[in-house]
Amino acid sequence: MSNELGMSRIQLYRKVKALTNYSPVEFITFFRLKKAVSIMKMTDTNLAQIAYQVGFSAPSYFSKSFKKYYGKSQSEYLKAIKGV
Repeated sequence: MSNELGMSRIQLYRKVKALTNYSPVEFITFFRLKKAVSIMKMTDTNLAQIAYQVGFSAPSYFSKSFKKYYGKSQSEYLKAIKGV
């Protein structure tokens, strides 16, 4: 990504961190998680399939990241938003 923008990795890191308060990796992970939540709200797709669909390489990493950012597991979050 830094090559496409014509800047060094360090410059990219600093700019993204300054604008979003996240590192580039954290920002991309957060974006993927937000996309996963929107898919979870709209469909009844399997959580592992959603994890792969939004770009996570393993459902376990998706689960760990989800819990870190939202403070709940995916199933707990689903129950809260769908009222089940």
